[in-house]
Amino acid sequence: MKIPVVVIIFNRPDKTKILFESLKDYKPSKLLIISDGPRNNLVNEKEKVTQSRKIFEKIDWECEVLFNTSETNLGCRERIISGLNWVFNKVEKAIILEDDCIPTNEFFTYMEILLDRYQHKKKISSICGTNFLSDSYEVQSSYLYSKYCHVWGWGTWRDRWFKIDSELKNLEKIKKNKFLKKYLGSNRAYFYWHWILEKVNKNKIDSWAYIWNFTNFINEDLVDQTLEKIYNSETKELDANEQQHIISKSHYNYNHVKYDIHKDKEVVSAVIEKLNEILTLVYKPITEVNEKNVLQFTTKTFNPNSVYNVHTE
Repeated sequence: MKIPVVVIIFNRPDKTKILFESLKDYKPSKLLIISDGPRNNLVNEKEKVTQSRKIFEKIDWECEVLFNTSETNLGCRERIISGLNWVFNKVEKAIILEDDCIPTNEFFTYMEILLDRYQHKKKISSICGTNFLSDSYEVQSSYLYSKYCHVWGWGTWRDRWFKIDSELKNLEKIKKNKFLKKYLGSNRAYFYWHWILEKVNKNKIDSWAYIWNFTNFINEDLVDQTLEKIYNSETKELDANEQQHIISKSHYNYNHVKYDIHKDKEVVSAVIEKLNEILTLVYKPITEVNEKNVLQFTTKTFNPNSVYNVHTE
């Protein structure tokens, strides 16, 4: 039996149409559409939101289509969390795609197999169709376990989703006991995630995905991530921002870019400014741009083994 597919859309009917066409091969028997409402201050957005929704009114295969729409704009965090709450009040498990994620048939096969295989293994929170490992990281396996959930084509189950700490109620406690430093394995990860999560908590970043990752961290849950490219490589109609969600294996490369400390002082100053935002959570800010300061925070070798546990079946 095919697994229900969730599609999260907003104001991009052109991208939504491409995603819709990619679903025709899989032909899900149940589609659940989550759509936010238009913002009042943007001309033509209401029309684009309407156009995006109408695409799913023209399905030519046997499929139950359910809509969860908002007439007002809730924003990314509230709309997606409330939408997925609605989804998992209706279905036990689901595959989840946003409008700029273009899957191949192999993606659905992978999701079906692993959502069934790990349904009763409660420490696996999600199945992810994306990984950001560089091509130089080679393992003899089709997927691996990770502490990080990348949500460009993924799936989960009702009981896992409803663990979500949607209001970040545990954030202050976790910050005080420095759990993330131990769990993620470095000061840098600890600083980064608390910096990001503080911004989310203060509504300076409108994100649900950071909250979902935080939930997985504090429950010490893992995700299964593919090591294969299971997205459509046909990206001519997509801009550079959307392409990262399709050709994902080489999106992150942990070889650091080297800057000339004198010629590129503006670039380095920008890096220092961002570092200060993180460091002020614990330490005093950096007050000057110098090679020692920059190298201290940009040249640490990435260790995949601190993040990933290779599956060896």
